This record gives sequence, structure tokens and C-alpha cells, in this order.
Amino acid sequence: MSSHVTNLLLDVEAERKALNAVTGPQVQSKKHRERIRSLVENYFNGIRPRVDDSMADGSHVASVDSLMQNLLQLSHKHSSKGKYKTCLKELKRHLVLLDSWLVSTPSRSSAMSRSAVDDQIVVTLRALLPSAALSYEQALLDLMQEERLSWRGPATDLREALRETLDHLAPDAEVASAQGYKPEPGTNGPTMKQKVRFILRNRQASKSIAATTVDATSTVDEAVGAFVRSVYTRSSMSTHTAASKDEALRVRSLVRVVLCELLEVRQ
Repeated sequence: MSSHVTNLLLDVEAERKALNAVTGPQVQSKKHRERIRSLVENYFNGIRPRVDDSMADGSHVASVDSLMQNLLQLSHKHSSKGKYKTCLKELKRHLVLLDSWLVSTPSRSSAMSRSAVDDQIVVTLRALLPSAALSYEQALLDLMQEERLSWRGPATDLREALRETLDHLAPDAEVASAQGYKPEPGTNGPTMKQKVRFILRNRQASKSIAATTVDATSTVDEAVGAFVRSVYTRSSMSTHTAASKDEALRVRSLVRVVLCELLEVRQ
């Protein structure tokens, strides 16, 4: 895991240096912004699911999460070169702290610990939708286990918690009657993405936050669908179970990001 963080540090430094070649006050290049987006996705999809939120004092983990989200928001528009450089400089500092912790504790268990943010999500869901709270909490408990015969349960429980929350906050009839609504091809009603847009538009959330949350929601659906299909395509059970926990942890991270925004839980 430390080697992945080290490689990410190199990518961050490369992007920071590449900004020196940008002419003008803003980053206009689509290619440059796509590289930034890819860097963020690499962190949230490949590294973050394996990082324990409770490690050390947890502050640098939360800082890396926040800075990565800031970078993603910057990449959605022609942001200033100065904002990118400031964000990347801080990101490098906190990644160094993260890398140092990983190197100094090589024997730490890979089991996922329940974070304070998870507790806030569960408490909020219990008051709003008890059944969704149970699904989310069951997934967290399952993911704390070192070994399971199948990890499909936690992933589908996480998606179910998100789906119930979206159905409650954005009923099909209200979304379908909203101005500008158009059914997506091959669907029988509003999709999860459309429901997220409806909620955040009514809340008047910024376009950058809305785009980030919609992207995460879309990835949840794609990830769980691919995950379930993989059960039938992998011939080896050992290969399936080894890869599946990582996939379930990835779903957990994405669902957490979306629920934090929908439920207004601040990390």
C-alpha cells in the first residue's frame, strides 16, 4: 500500500511542476484537467478504500480526502493556476504524512474500522429511514471481517441504503414532474443520478459539488453492477473473494461520499 501512495506522490509532484508550463492565469487545457481528474479517481478508487480512517489521529487522512475533492471540483472548470498549485502543495504535504504512517506500521490489519463519519450517517439515517440505516450499518459490520465466502452482500446493502435514501428525498413523481426532466434511454423512471441532481438543485448546491456527487452516484451503480457480474465470470473462488473485498470497499467509499452530501453530514 505504501508503494501506491509513493507513486501517487510522484504523480502529484509531476502535476505541480506541469503547472509551471501553463501560460496565463487559468488552466484551460482539457487534457491537463483530465489528468488531474484521473489522479483523484486513482486515489478514491484504488487507495482510499484500503486506508483506515482511525489511523494515527486521522487528521491527515481527512485532509487528503478534502484536498482530493477540491482538486476534482477545480477540474470541472477553468480554475486558476494558483488554486491548483496551492491545493497540490498541501496535498503533497499530507500524502507524505500518510506515507510515513503506512511505512511505520506495516503489520496493521487491513480490516476496515468504523469512522466518526459513518456513525453520523447511521444516526441521521436512523431518524430518517431506519431500514436504510440497518443496511448501511450491516455493510460496515460485514466489511470489518477479515474473511467472508462472498463480499457481494455488503456491496448490495450499501447500494440499497443509497437507493432508499434517494427514493425518500426524491420520489419518482416529483423528479419526473420537475422542469427539464427527460427519461434516460432504457429506463422506466428517474435514475439515481437524476434524483441526486434533483435534490442538489432544490438545495441550490454549487455546480462543482453537484457534479462530484452525481459522478460518485453513477460510479456506485456501475461498480455494483460489475461486481455482481464478476461473481459469475471468475472461475476461482479464492480470486473472487480476494478481489471482491477491494471492490466492496470501493463501493463503501463512494456511497459514503454521496450520503455525506445528501444528508449534509460534514467530514
